[in-house]
Amino acid sequence: MSLYSKLDKNILFPFAEKVQGSNILGSYKFLKKSEWWSREQIDSFQQQQLRKLIQHSVANVPYYTDLFKHLKLSTEDIIKVSDLQKLPILTKQIIRDNYDKLFSKDIETRKTKAHTTGGSTGVPLQFKTDMKGWNMQWASTFRAFDWYGFDVGEKIFTIGGQSLVSEKKSLSKKDVWDKYLMRNFKYSSSGMKEEDMAYYYKQLIQLKPKAIRGYASSIFVFAKYIENNNLSIPNIKLLLTTGEQLMPNYRAKLQEIFKAPLYDGYGAGDGGILTHECYMHEGYHITEESSIIEICNRNGAILSDGEVGNVIATDLNNFSFPFIRYKVGDMANIEKNICSCGRKSKLIGKVLGRTGKLLYTKTGVPVSPTMLPILLYHDLDFNKVENQYIYNKIDRFQIVQDKYGDLKVLLKLKNQNDNLQQFKYIRSNYNNSFPGSNVEIMFVDEIKPLASGKDDYVISKFTKF
Repeated sequence: MSLYSKLDKNILFPFAEKVQGSNILGSYKFLKKSEWWSREQIDSFQQQQLRKLIQHSVANVPYYTDLFKHLKLSTEDIIKVSDLQKLPILTKQIIRDNYDKLFSKDIETRKTKAHTTGGSTGVPLQFKTDMKGWNMQWASTFRAFDWYGFDVGEKIFTIGGQSLVSEKKSLSKKDVWDKYLMRNFKYSSSGMKEEDMAYYYKQLIQLKPKAIRGYASSIFVFAKYIENNNLSIPNIKLLLTTGEQLMPNYRAKLQEIFKAPLYDGYGAGDGGILTHECYMHEGYHITEESSIIEICNRNGAILSDGEVGNVIATDLNNFSFPFIRYKVGDMANIEKNICSCGRKSKLIGKVLGRTGKLLYTKTGVPVSPTMLPILLYHDLDFNKVENQYIYNKIDRFQIVQDKYGDLKVLLKLKNQNDNLQQFKYIRSNYNNSFPGSNVEIMFVDEIKPLASGKDDYVISKFTKF
């Protein structure tokens, strides 16, 4: 462990925790003990947490109070994880229809974090989580770092979209957290032109990070730039990908160029899902201390291990805005076997709901699909309240790139009578990111799922590059 890592872990991090009222290190110590639990211990813990969540939700969350009355259920009817099947699936549409009723009545007394997500299906959603969920999110990441032999405080070089890299220019508390505690230096994948990547490469050489993290498609483009220009790279300890489906050819090329092992992760803040690959690469270890994951068919019936279906999550830590049997919008499967590393946590085998396809400008500049929702925000600023206000008038969206490279931006508004002129900036945003492409904004009454039945906010038929 480096001197900075020791300073970070023993002085800087505890001080930051005291200031913001978090307990990440405490959650990390708990997860270090629980990672070797037996299957019986995991099941018992989930059952205890589920019971607390159900009792709280029925007593304090109007939506669940009404739901249990309607179904003629009591809290004693949901004791085991298998009892969750007695409850209906919670969808984004149900959340929008019952938004105010999903907040706990004691929300003002709880320490929370606000979140906004476009989700993998392009349906915008705002919600709050308890600080405990924040603690578990970071603790789960730190536990995975241990698996990889990586210390908190070692430098991380990140290339990604808004979920990983803020477009804000002013210094925020999160920037201080990233730069000085996590030593995570971030670069936006909204700029992937030659001059952008030349700058990123210069920063990579100067920083000499131990890890590179980001969207797989964005790091892939950066790796191809390094390869095509025959550039040298510093000694990289590991690669960390997240935010979209990791294509096999991406994994192979990234490991070839950077000469480092790659570990992928899958998560969903709206559902409390935290998963990480371990060094055996046999699937994604589910942080079962944080959530219960079911894989269900379209009718809500639980599928057998190995079968691919809808990811249904119950967040065991969020009492402020409970997600119970929540349809995340992704499709995946639970592996039949446990990992040969010896940990008894269940494994997600593959995630199909998030796309790793690349879109291109007409000149061949790649644009990660995970950047596209950000272009629906005025000034490309995800954090401004007024920009969130306009964005949240959009019920659904879909971006279609035809075989000529032109774009259609389909928008389904929550209120069909809304003033359409307030969305005119969207065309400019997309024109700037896709120079030479014709961009058409279309306001539609419905956005249908794909032929497979899966929702997707990106459809690309452009195969020139």
